[in-house]
Amino acid sequence: MSLLPQHAFRTRYSEFLNSCGVPGSLEYSEAMEQAYTDPSRAYHNNTHITFMLDKLAGDISSGQIILTDWEQKCVTFAIYWHDFVYDSQTQANDNERQSIIEWKYFVDQVSRISPILQTYLQPVSILIDCTIKHAVPDIMESPLLSTNVISYFLDLDLAILASERDVYSTYANNIRKEYRSYPLQDYRNKRAEVLKGFLDREKIFLMSRIEGKEDSMRGMEEKARENVGWEVGELEAGRMPEE
Repeated sequence: MSLLPQHAFRTRYSEFLNSCGVPGSLEYSEAMEQAYTDPSRAYHNNTHITFMLDKLAGDISSGQIILTDWEQKCVTFAIYWHDFVYDSQTQANDNERQSIIEWKYFVDQVSRISPILQTYLQPVSILIDCTIKHAVPDIMESPLLSTNVISYFLDLDLAILASERDVYSTYANNIRKEYRSYPLQDYRNKRAEVLKGFLDREKIFLMSRIEGKEDSMRGMEEKARENVGWEVGELEAGRMPEE
């Protein structure tokens, strides 16, 4: 996925901060812009974030998901911050933990002027932490976050799996670009292993397991399984990624 114009991404984030009552929002948007326009990011860039934001807006508009204003803002903050730190060379799970640290630092900076973001601090941290295992925790640390909200956010992060084949193929090849330092065959083996983990799930998307959501999620579930199964076949046949 190619990068979006920097000013558009920065402006969108600044406007969101304004809607939350954050003073001096433009000042805080520069770091967000820099993080997601880093040239080392072929997939985890501002296009990925915008894809999630647009899907969130579309799902709310269509009634696919019903969120309170507070829940919507929690999910939006988690979208912006969950990949704020992203380095393919780092040890497992460290990106998420570092992103949470940066999120907490941001809230601390804003809180020196206004306490407006304190209500989002713990819930957004939990949402980001849940992306480590892409699972709803057995014990809910925040009574304010429902299983539905966590499930929906995690599904948003994986929604690219249910995209059209050409979009999915571009996504798959961009993931390889972020891991280009790894030997090709090692990458193919590891990537196939990760993808098979998705196929082994009863349902790829967590919302598919929620009563009343099975029918509305069926199309996404089927499309994701088709795409992931296709990529596994291409990896094992040595046809992907494109080098």
